[in-house]
Amino acid sequence: MINRLFGNYLVEKQILSQSLLDELLPVQKDLKAKVETIAVINKILTSAAAQELLGRIDEDKERFGEAAIEAGYLSDEKLDEILTYQSNSFMKFVQSLLDQGIFGLDQINSFLDGFQQCGGYNDAQISSLIHDDLEQCIRIFVPLKSERLKEYTITLVRTIRRLIDCDAYLDKAYTARSLQLDKYACQTIVGDMHMKVYISASGNDLLAIADHFTEDTYDAVDEDALDNVGEFINCVNGLYATNLSYDDIVIDMNSPEYSVDGPFISNEKLYVIPIYANGCSIRAVLEVYE
Repeated sequence: MINRLFGNYLVEKQILSQSLLDELLPVQKDLKAKVETIAVINKILTSAAAQELLGRIDEDKERFGEAAIEAGYLSDEKLDEILTYQSNSFMKFVQSLLDQGIFGLDQINSFLDGFQQCGGYNDAQISSLIHDDLEQCIRIFVPLKSERLKEYTITLVRTIRRLIDCDAYLDKAYTARSLQLDKYACQTIVGDMHMKVYISASGNDLLAIADHFTEDTYDAVDEDALDNVGEFINCVNGLYATNLSYDDIVIDMNSPEYSVDGPFISNEKLYVIPIYANGCSIRAVLEVYE
């Protein structure tokens, strides 16, 4: 989630171009973040200390981690901890930015501090984003009191990241009592919980889901594309139903519905979750019934 959020911040600050950001994401699976990069991001070493050590070693012959232990900068235990982060998505993304020469090791934390201030994140929240603690990340953007709705949002976002866009991210959720939807698909959940789940977007933005959920591709958001979005919602709800069943909570789902003409909906409890995936802006709307 943080890769796009931090990348967007760098684009806004004209540090990074949009085209290069799109090229760098998602990060390569075989890329590994370097020890010095992780150490600086996690504030285990200062950038000055890391650069001083890099200036003293021959990277073709010496490993930074081993040299840092010999120099007294790191313990064996701390190096082992650092190595567990080499496949962390954000560490890899920052490494790709360093490899591209977008900025230097000494600038990482100043940009991170600016990103934190711009987003209004506290230290715990920025740590959750960096370390991809999905449950805590979702709490930042979707501060729901209901544990069932929190669990639903986690299931929704996890499924989007797994099947649609691994770098999908959220904006601040909000409540509404009435809402005009754009093109949409939806499904009603019944049983021990009663809720209607909509996914809606203007223009052709629902192709962000329709073109990636299966191998089908569409020229525009038509009824076939919306049927595919409806099947995606059905997939999310099926996973959610399975999760609830472990707590002896039973739900069922009606058949998905969809239309190119969005309805005007009105309810005391409408929860709107803005989601950005594959360069598109969509809204998940949870219409909760008592």
